[in-house]
Amino acid sequence: MTQASSDATTPTVEATPRQRVAWMLYDWANSGYGLVWGSIFPQVFIRSLLPEQSTWEPRIVDGKTEPATGLVVIGIDVPGSSVFAVFVAMVAFLTVLSAPVLGALADARGWQKRLFITTATAGSCVAMLQVLVPVDSAYGWQLAMGIYCVSLYFFGLSIAFYNAFLPVLAGSMGENKLGGWGFAVGYIGGAIMLIIAGLVLPAVLPDFENRFNLGLGLSGLWWLLFSLPAFFLLPKVPPASDAHLRPKGIFGPFKQVAGTLRHLRSYRMLFLFLLAFLVYINGVESVINLASAFASDVLMMSVGELTVMYLVVQFVAFAGAATCGYAAERFGNKPVITTTLLAWCVGVGLTYFVQTPTQFTLLGVLIGLVLGGVQSSSRNLMSKLAPSHIRNEAFGFYAIGTKAMSIFGPLLFAGVGILAGPRFAVFAVLPFLIVGLILLQFVREPKPAVA
Repeated sequence: MTQASSDATTPTVEATPRQRVAWMLYDWANSGYGLVWGSIFPQVFIRSLLPEQSTWEPRIVDGKTEPATGLVVIGIDVPGSSVFAVFVAMVAFLTVLSAPVLGALADARGWQKRLFITTATAGSCVAMLQVLVPVDSAYGWQLAMGIYCVSLYFFGLSIAFYNAFLPVLAGSMGENKLGGWGFAVGYIGGAIMLIIAGLVLPAVLPDFENRFNLGLGLSGLWWLLFSLPAFFLLPKVPPASDAHLRPKGIFGPFKQVAGTLRHLRSYRMLFLFLLAFLVYINGVESVINLASAFASDVLMMSVGELTVMYLVVQFVAFAGAATCGYAAERFGNKPVITTTLLAWCVGVGLTYFVQTPTQFTLLGVLIGLVLGGVQSSSRNLMSKLAPSHIRNEAFGFYAIGTKAMSIFGPLLFAGVGILAGPRFAVFAVLPFLIVGLILLQFVREPKPAVA
């Protein structure tokens, strides 16, 4: 969502328990899609759908030899992980172009719930089409990637509208508590769907060639079914009271974002933190989006191995987020972000030396420990630095800027992969983490008020 006015997001009536449960169930729903497609689809796409390149050097891992897959574009060899990274960047770019316009439309017309239902339904239904993609077709990779890009695009938009319901529903329960419960429910839902798609279906249907596409399609059905309570029970949000004062026309939302940025520059610490955040979160998001592609292209990890790895990461991340939350309460958000970013840098650097799926899974444990900490502590620090009278504006830029910056990491990853090979591509992430970490050191975290 763009910078919604406080009038549009402050409830006049306390939300019911059923509405809050319905909102949390959407995290359960979309996490089933997000985790399954984020872990399994890159492996299926790179290993089973992209064309094999017999003239490229084959990959040998654990004594297994497989031909490399990828594309040759105007005479340039593009490895599978780089192909995948380019499409991830493309989806991020399209989301950046359209999210402000749709957010402004929702604010001005009171269409938040309508657009939430539309984007969630469209994304889940498109994802279900993956069951129809043949694994042995010459055009299978184009069809599968088209389904992935469209469903991921609607997924990102639906999350934006979903998040905008948080202040509407929190009330006396508080945003941190309600958001935390949604976060926890999402971990559980995602893990269950991943077990079904990555472990149960392959075991039950070992000879069914399309078993992994079946799991991907079922995750779309999971997304849709568990979204229904939110579709029926979430309240309608009225239009923003200041909608008539906002810039008009199709470029109005972009003018509003530019105006917000000019406004934020007058708050030095807030602006400096936003700059640091937008740099380092690009590295974090790149790791999240491209880890499975790297594992599939370089380590030739199977779907079963990837499933186990992601389940381990989910479990560790849940514990790590709770630990980081306690540490932030005791030591402050900035020290937690600094520590977690250092761990991210170490983890990314060690990825280059990983040779086996077991080593990659152990590295995933390290990343899992700091996965939730850097995101939750960043949001908390942002809340402390933003003055109350511009908090909605600040978080609007925070949300849009995060998606905008997530374009560059995958593109750099793809470029390095093309020039130096997919193993070297991991180093494309490090500059974002290091520069963001350095910028963060110039931010002064507000001290808690003395009672």
